[in-house]
Amino acid sequence: MMNSGRTMLVALSATLVLPCPASTAASADPLPPGEMTLEVRQYSGTGCPPGPAAKVRFSLKKDHTGFTVGLGSMVAKTGPGSAPDDFRKDCDLFLDYQIPSSHTFAIRPVTYTVRGQLGSDGSADLTSRIFFTGDQGVPIRWERLNGPFKGVQQLPPADTEPWYKPCGEDRLIRIQTSLLVDSSDKSRKNFLELPNDDLYEFAWKECPEPSRPR
Repeated sequence: MMNSGRTMLVALSATLVLPCPASTAASADPLPPGEMTLEVRQYSGTGCPPGPAAKVRFSLKKDHTGFTVGLGSMVAKTGPGSAPDDFRKDCDLFLDYQIPSSHTFAIRPVTYTVRGQLGSDGSADLTSRIFFTGDQGVPIRWERLNGPFKGVQQLPPADTEPWYKPCGEDRLIRIQTSLLVDSSDKSRKNFLELPNDDLYEFAWKECPEPSRPR
């Protein structure tokens, strides 16, 4: 990472932390190979891969400890060569899965890697939300980079409680990601991108056995 001038990069992290849903499930090891499937259901947004032939890069780890997602060329930018709406990019991704009813899982907070260039008057925001469809009051993560900045920066997450899928309910995984760049100097290029595939790690729990009728 390189910083121009004396001003150091400032990275701010803000997370809305709410209590996770109550659960009597016990912590568990990852599912054995072959007992989970995971696939991209749909996605939309200006930051998703463009064109009908483009695809989100996606891979489920064989040991079921997590999965990776790559959004291709998700870049927010201002300055020369930028369109008026290039300052903000977003992608709304839905994943479907199959797991045994004996288990449930949460997705741990992600360490994002960003690459960019910001002038002394430039700033960039990354916001993300990872949740199961139907959840209410889901934590919202916000990261800010202030210029001057040039290079690559890792953004580790705050230490928050995992948000588990309720046992016995079928819900899609939803991942919302957005980048926003702002600068008063439109003659200088400013940008921020997600250059790498991001790793999303699972936290597994065993579900209690259903009560049997007497």
